[in-house]
Amino acid sequence: MELVNFTSFKGGAGKTTALMAVCSCLLERGKKVAIFEADDNRPISKWRDNAIEKGTWHDNCSVLIADTLSNFEAAYEEASKSGYHIALADSQGGGSNLNDMILINSDFIVLPTALTTLDADEVIETYQHVIKTLAREGLEIDLAILKTRVPTSKLTQSQMRTSTLLDELPVFSQPLHLRDAFADMKFKGLLHQTILKMKQNPNDALHASHFQKAIDEADIITADILSALENATNGN
Repeated sequence: MELVNFTSFKGGAGKTTALMAVCSCLLERGKKVAIFEADDNRPISKWRDNAIEKGTWHDNCSVLIADTLSNFEAAYEEASKSGYHIALADSQGGGSNLNDMILINSDFIVLPTALTTLDADEVIETYQHVIKTLAREGLEIDLAILKTRVPTSKLTQSQMRTSTLLDELPVFSQPLHLRDAFADMKFKGLLHQTILKMKQNPNDALHASHFQKAIDEADIITADILSALENATNGN
């Protein structure tokens, strides 16, 4: 089992949204996915409960509480023994011993950020903390910054400067744009399961096309993560 860690010092960076989107794409690719919920606010559990109620959850996905060191260790052991292909960690905001434990057990690290100056400062601080933590442990783990909530229209000058600044660091080529589909996930459930239900209703055809654009973006990011994991496994 491989662990992909979604982490950010700042709340509202799009961490949980990115995890939800990638989770849906992994399930669509036939992966069995465990989600380690370290966030005390339990957004993933709420998402799962909403999805189950709406019939848009997937049997190959389980949420395991990992909000303490002992709970994380138990969740990791349970997921490993249960044959999950990939675990996704929704880490706590800020720095903590738990976050550092998740970091050093990760196989890939995603650092989401919006394109504001404050968000950029926070993701750079998070990036530096991650690098220092891995160096202290003698580890080399691939990581990349994921630009989130990127406007679908032209960027402002400030957003362009922030985006250019972030490009100096490892960054996904595909951002997640500011789309209703991503915002709606926490209420509607998994992207792929939701769009299937939409396609069954002719009145939702236009909305489904917007969901498909979100899925296409998330799938490119998912493919990049899987490629990085494969390269790490092969020692490339």
